[in-house]
Amino acid sequence: MRKIDLRFLGLCAIGSLFSGLLGFMIAAGNNVILDGHEHPKNPARSHLELGNLHPYSTNHEKKHDSPIHIGKNIAVPTIIAKLEKDPVSGFNLNLETSNFIFAPELSGLEHKNGMGHAHLYIDGQKIARLYGNWFHIIEIPKGAKTLEITLNSNDHRPFFLNNILISSIITVENEH
Repeated sequence: MRKIDLRFLGLCAIGSLFSGLLGFMIAAGNNVILDGHEHPKNPARSHLELGNLHPYSTNHEKKHDSPIHIGKNIAVPTIIAKLEKDPVSGFNLNLETSNFIFAPELSGLEHKNGMGHAHLYIDGQKIARLYGNWFHIIEIPKGAKTLEITLNSNDHRPFFLNNILISSIITVENEH
């Protein structure tokens, strides 16, 4: 049996670490959003009404469909989204919110009233999490009809008021 060289194992560990970091740096340099998971496509899903929610297979995914109903005596978060053509390339999405604070450092943690992040959907398919008021969209797929931006709690649950999702929907013009 050969004696294991500890220096070799150490170099392998260091090499693995730097390879992983290099991958993250390349992804960040190319504006890749490391969302951590994919959601199954479900074209039947409507984000507009609570009654159209569907079951997922894991507890995390179910949270996305377990709404947080805004109760009485709590300031109702609002969102208005505006899409503008970027002068260089793509589009700039601007989110105007009230009674809502973007809290990226709390993403995945417990719910706190009026705090969280937004989710961007194009034709019902989740594209990204948004952690601030501005987001650059490199390209909107040809034939896309709508962009929907929802307000979500830190634990990813969407905010609802009177069984209606708090969101902003932009109808995409055919000429994009």
